[in-house]
Parts: sequence; C-alpha cells; structure tokens
Amino acid sequence: MPYISTYDNEGNLLKRREIIVPLGLYKNQMINGIRSSCSCSIQSAGLDEATQQNAALGIYQTERCEAIKSYIAACRNEYLRCKELIMAAQTNEQADAVQFVAPPVPEGM
Repeated sequence: MPYISTYDNEGNLLKRREIIVPLGLYKNQMINGIRSSCSCSIQSAGLDEATQQNAALGIYQTERCEAIKSYIAACRNEYLRCKELIMAAQTNEQADAVQFVAPPVPEGM
C-alpha cells in the first residue's frame, strides 16, 4: 500500500500514513509496474531493441532467434498472467500480492 512518510533532519521516520487509492487506479498502477518488470527482465537478459528486431527478422542463427523469441514470449505470458490476476482482484491488497516472476533466461541467446 502507498504511504506518506515524514522524517526528521537525521532521516529517522517520524510518522507514516497510508494513502487510500481507489481500486481502479491502483490496478492501473500495478499493471504499469508489472509491464515495467517485464521490460526490465527482457533488457537484463541482454535483449536490447536491436537484438529483438534482428531475432524477429531472422538475422541470427535459427537457434538463437528461437531462444530470443521464446524468452520474450515467456515474459509476455507472465505479464498477461499477472495482469489477469490484478484485474480480478477485489481489493488493493489482492492486487498488491501479485508478483511478476521472470522466466529463466535460456542458453544460446
């Protein structure tokens, strides 16, 4: 849940207050965060935009192209799984409990 925190000059927490966020807005924020996690996973695997484009165009060896496309598809499927759970959530707490789990990076990329 989002909070507003107040600190003293030395960085010590003085007060923490929960912010009430409407469920629809919170779901959108969570989905944006999950989308960002998906993109970060792809980038962290060494798949910048040029590499993704080259794989899609078939410029690399077939095995490498398939490994790259497979990983991107796995990340997308995990994003869609999370999005579905968030959209089905009835409370902010349920939406907050959804976590993106990055798929393992295949060899040969």
